[in-house]
Amino acid sequence: MTHRYYSLLFILLFSLSQMSCGGGSQPGAPGSHGDTGVILDATVIPFYNGANTSNVDVVQDICDPGPPPVVEIFTDHGATVTVAATLLSPTINVQPGTLFIEQYTVDYYRSSDSVGAPPILSERRFDTVVITPPAVGSTVPNLVTFSAMLVDLPRKDQYLTDILSGQFNNPFALINNYTAVFTFYGKNQYGKDFSFTASTNFAIGHYDYCGG
Repeated sequence: MTHRYYSLLFILLFSLSQMSCGGGSQPGAPGSHGDTGVILDATVIPFYNGANTSNVDVVQDICDPGPPPVVEIFTDHGATVTVAATLLSPTINVQPGTLFIEQYTVDYYRSSDSVGAPPILSERRFDTVVITPPAVGSTVPNLVTFSAMLVDLPRKDQYLTDILSGQFNNPFALINNYTAVFTFYGKNQYGKDFSFTASTNFAIGHYDYCGG
């Protein structure tokens, strides 16, 4: 019985040690997961109507009553994503395969000062973005920039509906703060999966974009 007990204990401890070594950040971290030989590090900058801004507007104003009336531009709020691709090791002698982003998700987390704000439904979108790794021996990252969705119109409308319902914050506390966490998924040209994350903070509420 004693021998069997210690054998089972050894197997359990060995399994736990393997989980701690293999989980979380795999080779390619920080910021990326996947055995592709490439580190991916991304930044996200919100933009709206041609300008960098993290203020997400949920109310379309009348800028000028006219006639004819002039209404505020009211559309999806996007983001610019810049990915820096760096070789996992500059001493490797095999060129890593080209990477292809296939889809991404956006999860929204309320900030500590906005815990009573409405939840925002997670987003999943499909897109194709090509990331070319640096040449063998290079220590300079390759940069790829593309657009992604931060908060689309349906989520803006739902946020306003939730606020005005009275179930969450006081309707006069229309502006709340969130963090958007983007997770990008794809495969390299050899079929190996990879993923990486990036985040940005934003405020959502009633903003005046009549000026441009």
